[in-house]
Amino acid sequence: MLHKIIFSILFVVSGLGFSQTPEQQKMIDKAIKMRDSIMQCIGLEEMLQQANAQEKKLESDKKSNKREPSRIPKTTKNEDKYWKNTLASDNDSKLKNWNYGEADLVFNYHYDAREDKLAYVKVGVIKADGTIELNPINKVPMLKPLKDFKDSNNFYDIHNPASYQYTNEDAGFKLNAYLLVYQNDEQIGILTIGNSVKVTLNLLTPGDLYFGDEGYMLSWVFADQACAIMANENWKGDLSNTGTPLLVETNVTYNLSFKPGWNLVKTDVIGRYDFPNAPEEDRSRYKKHAHTSITSIPEDATYYFRKSPQY
Repeated sequence: MLHKIIFSILFVVSGLGFSQTPEQQKMIDKAIKMRDSIMQCIGLEEMLQQANAQEKKLESDKKSNKREPSRIPKTTKNEDKYWKNTLASDNDSKLKNWNYGEADLVFNYHYDAREDKLAYVKVGVIKADGTIELNPINKVPMLKPLKDFKDSNNFYDIHNPASYQYTNEDAGFKLNAYLLVYQNDEQIGILTIGNSVKVTLNLLTPGDLYFGDEGYMLSWVFADQACAIMANENWKGDLSNTGTPLLVETNVTYNLSFKPGWNLVKTDVIGRYDFPNAPEEDRSRYKKHAHTSITSIPEDATYYFRKSPQY
């Protein structure tokens, strides 16, 4: 409203400025006095001066505060995910640089959601000096039927469930491709056994299951009756992680016979397809998985301890 009044007065002043009669001149003088009075009353002139000064300051700040060119961040060396927080054993089944004291090796068989707790049985120890001793003698009290294996196979390498053939399919059965490492009833890491640090991590990582890094890993099995799993599948399809198709042919065999009690399974990754121009997570794929029953840990096996992040 004030702006409108001032504009009206100035319009009158400018319009009357072209007249020369005494009456018109008096109106002009009166309008000028009125304009000056209003401007003094509301401090308009001071406000205009401040606004002008602020505008000049902003312009000056823009010139003086030009952004510096964004600096390229220093590249950091990529961590080797296979060896991050990982210790390996020597030829004497002893973890090098182990400094966590004595710990238990356990086989978990059930998760209690209400208690947020794993149920497990002890199968061995890691001594204070890192020496690993395995002696699985305890029974696993809670098992699922062998025929459920097709829905719980951690390796996901059989595409057609009809490929599985079972003997004594109602036998109680549990397979783990790792042992948990516990101290004071808390998990501090996991222990895997094989001859390749890559294979023993890839076969436990959903996004890396199909990598073609050759080698083997062992799994622990408890069965309450004699039973068996057989399968042989030739498959051709896309094993890409990134959306760019990687068509490969694979062969997967299961030749597993279990006695009542504790058993060992050896999973071999044999042959690889290389895709050097693919993204890093898609540069290799396996040709064959062979799952076989064995009676003892191979002499060339290495134990890999992977520490839990919080430790």
